[in-house]
Amino acid sequence: MRPFAEPAALFSSILRAACDPTVLPPQRAMSRNLLAEHRVSQDRFNSFCKIVGVLKSIADIEGALVEYQKYVRPSRAGKDAPAYRLPENEGNAVVLPPGTEIATFLDLTRLGRIFAEAKSEFKLAEFADYEATDPRAYAQINKFLGDNFSKPSRRIPLLEAILRARTRYRLTTEKRIHPTWVSEWQSLEPYLKGSSPIGWFQAVGVPIEEPRWVAAFRYRVSTPERTIPLFRPTQLDVGWYAHHFPSPPVAALDQGGHAMYLIPGASPLAAVTPRPLVREYLHEEIDFTMDDWEFAGNLLGLAVPGPGDLDIQRKGHWDRLQAVYSSKPIIDWMPECP
Repeated sequence: MRPFAEPAALFSSILRAACDPTVLPPQRAMSRNLLAEHRVSQDRFNSFCKIVGVLKSIADIEGALVEYQKYVRPSRAGKDAPAYRLPENEGNAVVLPPGTEIATFLDLTRLGRIFAEAKSEFKLAEFADYEATDPRAYAQINKFLGDNFSKPSRRIPLLEAILRARTRYRLTTEKRIHPTWVSEWQSLEPYLKGSSPIGWFQAVGVPIEEPRWVAAFRYRVSTPERTIPLFRPTQLDVGWYAHHFPSPPVAALDQGGHAMYLIPGASPLAAVTPRPLVREYLHEEIDFTMDDWEFAGNLLGLAVPGPGDLDIQRKGHWDRLQAVYSSKPIIDWMPECP
């Protein structure tokens, strides 16, 4: 079932019109994604429609997906579970073998609010020389991180302090319950060997527009102390984000989604490689430890933006899906791309 494509959906005609080649790539990509989105149950689709009301344009649909993020990231003060944990999304709950390892990348440059609290409220010594007052002052934040990470004696102490501050901030200050997007380690690892930090972002389908410090964390889905509920992601969970690519119906539930590898080159054929499709899931935000960082191979570095063309990247991923699952089920599901 693809509820966004049903004629009864008042905005399905808007999405079909926005698939025209003359439409800008982000809007065209999002329209194809939503029309192909089979992972949203009818109940969840009905809830979405009730929340957002009548949509009359592609701009309205964009606004609705942005607005819906309040339900994906609900207030901690309320009693609501994140939208992906509600019964209407139970068809996307994934159970993997207990020993399965997953990994995620923590964007340290985007933690400005936590760093400010670590200095002013938590009084952590490692943040005494932190000067940025705007959490979006990325150049200042990167300078602070670079000055410390470039010194071997400060590198590990600062990362440890960041994790302590993040845990405390999440428990005492954070106003919303955020999701964490993760990759299954075995499918991700081939993209990390010999790769630079920008390659880590490319492997999980995250484009960046400014330099970012990033660290990797690897952990098990289930241990005697903790079991992490995982979910196959949908476009509703990621919002208005054209670098997401829905997984096809032929993909098994436990395969999760498939992160779209962001081809740095110019040819879609560059994406058809022996390396596996990266399996992605989401779960509620958790605390990370230095053991998780070391388990991921002590990966920490500055990612510098690289080249990329959305149409080429999407076409490359579409080609890779056909290479893995064969052409017919992919073309039957999504006849055209980009």
